[in-house]
Amino acid sequence: MPYYISGVTADHRDLIARTPEEFREKNEVDVLTGHRVIEIDAGNRTVLVRDLESGREFRDEYTVLLLSTGASAFVPPVAGVDLEGCFVLRQLSDSISIKSFIRDRAPRRAVIVGAGPVGMEMCESFRRLGLAVTVVDTAVAPMPYMDPELSSRVLEKLESEGVECRLGEGLEGMEADRNGTLRRIETTEGSLDCDIALLAIGIRPATELARSAGVELGAREAVKVDEGMHTNIEGVYAAGDCAVTFDAITGSETWIPLGSTSRKQARAAADSMFGAPVDFPGVVGTSIVKCFDLTVGRTGLDEAYARESGFEPVSVSFEARDTPEYYPSGGGMALKIICDSPSGRVLGAQVVGGLASGADKRLDVFAVCTAAGMTTSDLEHLDLAYAPPYSAAVDAPIMAGNLMSGKLTGKPCRCDSSGLE
Repeated sequence: MPYYISGVTADHRDLIARTPEEFREKNEVDVLTGHRVIEIDAGNRTVLVRDLESGREFRDEYTVLLLSTGASAFVPPVAGVDLEGCFVLRQLSDSISIKSFIRDRAPRRAVIVGAGPVGMEMCESFRRLGLAVTVVDTAVAPMPYMDPELSSRVLEKLESEGVECRLGEGLEGMEADRNGTLRRIETTEGSLDCDIALLAIGIRPATELARSAGVELGAREAVKVDEGMHTNIEGVYAAGDCAVTFDAITGSETWIPLGSTSRKQARAAADSMFGAPVDFPGVVGTSIVKCFDLTVGRTGLDEAYARESGFEPVSVSFEARDTPEYYPSGGGMALKIICDSPSGRVLGAQVVGGLASGADKRLDVFAVCTAAGMTTSDLEHLDLAYAPPYSAAVDAPIMAGNLMSGKLTGKPCRCDSSGLE
């Protein structure tokens, strides 16, 4: 949606994966848009549905039921968040409204409340449209789930692109002009004039319907499911942003609302619902975001969470290139790898690099190693593809294994793209 707002994607219809008509023609599935389920009667296996256009209500029967109600944007309880010019970005209709407002009102100053992934993508979108942009967040660094040595790179990028960062500040309220349109926001440190504001503070699982039906909730008030995506009510399943998942490293229940997780959970739920049970193995929380021409990604645990989970984490931070310096392409990246000291198990990794650096490729390697429970020794001996146009002879994941093994054995080494010393 940020790319539609900025004009990278020209037509919002290109963002629709499949229309109701396509579902009917290709899959013989009826999709009733403009309808809301307002009650689940689990005892009789029926749902009460309301047609939002006509107001008509009717009951429909089910054999199995999937709860896939997603999540909703969090809107803080402060004055003025309902003003014209203040938006969230969660649904396609939100992006259409934002784009229409920019087209019709020609705002010049944008404030984004929240320095997470959506906030970072929208910084780029607003700047692409020529708006002055200020980011406000209570965190002391953008992308706060990244460790400081990596998030500092993101801050540098934002400032180099003309984004003002007001970090360590919280939102206190919003004020309107005499026409009732947003004109200023108030923070804990002062005020900011603006013509448009985006609340990108986070999301919450949409579980009111599930709760009212007696469905048990788990981590972060998301629907509690087992490995087969069953809820505590027979015949009722859940998947996606409304449901919990499992941390594949710690085995603990967690809530990681990502599109990739939702799709995998949905397939597991479908298999279970239609007689081919499958245990969903959980996720390691791999995520990636584009911030201007910077790739920012992470997988697995950071040091703090690893320690809370009972591991003895040790980390190595280093810089690498994706191709040898003599080959005229690619670029540099900063990386951090976290391992368990006694076992050498890879617990997580973080990476920040230019779009040309192939940082995403390296992140995916770390994600596979983390999910598979591989060790630093396994990293050292990865058999990765090598040719100068694609990688260095000692690619970043192998370099990470070399450096970490040296640290764990007490024999530090210097490692670059040509090898070890």
